Amino acid sequence: MQLSLEERTRTRQWVAAMVAATGEAQKAEFPFSFVFNGQPSHALLPAWNREYSMRTLDGQRTEHTLTYTHAPSGLQARCAVTEYHDFPAVEWVLYLKNLGESDTPLIEKVLAMDADLPMQKGKCVLHYANGSLCSYNDFAPMTRVVNPKAEIHLAPGGGRSSSEVLPFFNIETDGEGTILAVGWTGEWAFTLARDGEGRLQAQAGMAFTHFRLHPGEEVRSPRILLLFWQNDRLRSQNLLRRFILAHHRPAPGGHPLVVPAFAGNWGGTPAHLHQHNIEQIVAHDLSVEYYWIDAEWFGAPPWWKSAGNWEANQALYPQGFKPLSDVLHSSGRKLLLWFEPERVCRGTPWYRDHEGWLLKIAEDEARWSWPHWVDQDDPTWVIAESHRNQIAEGDALLDLGNPEARRYLTDFISAKITEFGLDCYRHDANIAPLAFWRHADPPDRQGITEIRWIEGLYAFWDELLRRHPHLMIDNCASGGRRIDLETLGRSTAFWRTDFPGPAIAKQCHTYGLLPWVPLNATGDLRLATDSEYEVRSTLSSGLTFGLYTAQQQSIPDDLPFDVAERRLKQYLAIQKYYYGDYYPLTEYSQAQDAWMAYQLDRPDLESGIVVVLKRPLSAYTDATFRLHNLRAEARYEVTNLDSDERTHLSGEELMGNGLAVHLSLQPDSVLILYQHEGG
Repeated sequence: MQLSLEERTRTRQWVAAMVAATGEAQKAEFPFSFVFNGQPSHALLPAWNREYSMRTLDGQRTEHTLTYTHAPSGLQARCAVTEYHDFPAVEWVLYLKNLGESDTPLIEKVLAMDADLPMQKGKCVLHYANGSLCSYNDFAPMTRVVNPKAEIHLAPGGGRSSSEVLPFFNIETDGEGTILAVGWTGEWAFTLARDGEGRLQAQAGMAFTHFRLHPGEEVRSPRILLLFWQNDRLRSQNLLRRFILAHHRPAPGGHPLVVPAFAGNWGGTPAHLHQHNIEQIVAHDLSVEYYWIDAEWFGAPPWWKSAGNWEANQALYPQGFKPLSDVLHSSGRKLLLWFEPERVCRGTPWYRDHEGWLLKIAEDEARWSWPHWVDQDDPTWVIAESHRNQIAEGDALLDLGNPEARRYLTDFISAKITEFGLDCYRHDANIAPLAFWRHADPPDRQGITEIRWIEGLYAFWDELLRRHPHLMIDNCASGGRRIDLETLGRSTAFWRTDFPGPAIAKQCHTYGLLPWVPLNATGDLRLATDSEYEVRSTLSSGLTFGLYTAQQQSIPDDLPFDVAERRLKQYLAIQKYYYGDYYPLTEYSQAQDAWMAYQLDRPDLESGIVVVLKRPLSAYTDATFRLHNLRAEARYEVTNLDSDERTHLSGEELMGNGLAVHLSLQPDSVLILYQHEGG
């Protein structure tokens, strides 16, 4: 994607302002802030000792390090800035360290981002998306006009980073804008405020900080990304997608991740039935890449009362999982297994043996949604889901900020990966941690437990990936409630919401998430027996599906394997387009009588795919969709992948007159491939 001169210039200007030498002629601009001993940092830092260094990270990145030291107290503020040369982007993290021999004065209101964004006196619009709350409205696109003297404040709620709000924001101002993303897998907060004089101030950081640092102690802030853009907001979203795929994408085995096709299975299924399923998959040569085993394989059922007992249930798995992974590996397939290591249930071995590693809450801090009640139409459901910190009464949180506890967990999970022959570690997190973190902190250390815990989570995942270089990590937190800039490079949400169906909900979730998060998957699909419409409503950059119903318990012998394989092959043939540019072709809608369509374009391949979904109550049979980003003068072969009907149209026709689609059924769907005729 060609970058404009204005985009490159804004990036350079932003970095130059951050690293400018202090003095009478030039003064550094601080994009962060904190309050130290009651005084704002912007008034203090110019008088502190300043050091600057620069180093090349690779051909596309330069790191700038700015360090400010207050000699009397020993407080050091270090800002590590990454300047990107292949994108109009800059990232940074703020570190605060006590170099002194006694506790620092109070440090408060630490904001990794606290700066003005370019703004004329015209219109300002904030674009963002809902988070993942087991709801029809998960990832729904949100748009809010920021009027003069207005202030918008957003936070995820409960301490999981994409619970109520996805931490990605596109701030549009008169034909240009800035995308701001927060990398913090805890309770961040974002504020956008506009005054009456044209000033537009953006603030982001932890929601609450109020602490002293002990001698030698260092803490970090959330990671901040700014990506500058010009002219077209749809283009800006694709600029973000490309940036994430280039710089925040897992690379198991040293290769950029392509999300596999997963065949899902319940962990409470006996091993001999799993063995039967795998034999069926192999015998029919299904293009299944991963065999997924979910919860209830451990301890004693129900699973939600057994977290903390991570030994395989011998009645189900008398030989563990190695016999299953061996068969899968011999056929070129792999194994995913579910864990929920953070929540520790009362009465389990981890609760009894490691109570000193557990964070707990007071009785009046307990918050429930299920299993006490499940009524998703209740308006209080979203908040209950966001702040739920108990599933089984007395649930505790393993303290990942405790180095001893983290080492134990790392060694334990690493050993299970080896023992079981795992290729994907599925990390679930079903309780909100915020109340546990804040309960653990004394009044003058508020925020420290959260910081240490988040640092511990990153260290745990990083060490697993170091020890097992081919490992994939599935980032589940009651669905996709931990999607942020820091998790994206380590893990992927293969189960992006705990509300994966019905079909219209899945369509809406895909529509809302793809502009921000290129890699994700969803499920609740019977691949061989659900309708083509259901299958296509589930498509994303990955595919999670089942091959049997809960009543069947395992793959039946009379399953239409040919249907399953045809659908899998068709998906795998077009999957590459989900790693290209994304263009919604219709408005977002949950209506039963609407059509939803989107285009996935690969400029490097000069081809793309159009997914069209006609909902069950639509009386219309024809629609026309104008495509994006084609070469006007080029000719394209357009193929209906259902009928194999082919037409030949110019890019000008496809973008101007549009692509005509006829669908006669209710509901109905089609996949349409276009390919440059010279390609």
